Amino acid sequence: MGKPGGVVDLLGLLFMILGSMGVLIQLTSFATYRRLRILERSGTEGEAVVVRHDRMDGLHRVYLRVRLPEGGEGREFYERHRELIGGPGTVVPVVYDRRKPSRAKTGSREDYDYRAERLAVYLLGCGGLALFVAGFVMVCLVRPW
Repeated sequence: MGKPGGVVDLLGLLFMILGSMGVLIQLTSFATYRRLRILERSGTEGEAVVVRHDRMDGLHRVYLRVRLPEGGEGREFYERHRELIGGPGTVVPVVYDRRKPSRAKTGSREDYDYRAERLAVYLLGCGGLALFVAGFVMVCLVRPW
């Protein structure tokens, strides 16, 4: 079919590199997709209090603490926003995971739309994996292991 270092071999290596990059790039989208899906399916709606805020890369990084219904407080989490959502002490609606209150997102469950992350996960993740496998097969067919 070809020889090591030939066109098929080089294309196979290129496909493996591009496939690996696609899978690595989608990991951030996968983490966001998974977190939003968990919150949409089993999240608890509640409140969070703004603890403090600062600026990072031109965005407001707002640190919040979930108010648990039992009277306790959850661990602190942060979100990045274009606009400041309030100063310290401001109460905002939040959806959080009871098992891990630091896994939370401001807003209500109806506000979540994770279609963009799902599309990135399927296109880059599955496409990257398919491209990697195709490249691996091409390289294996050419090289005498």
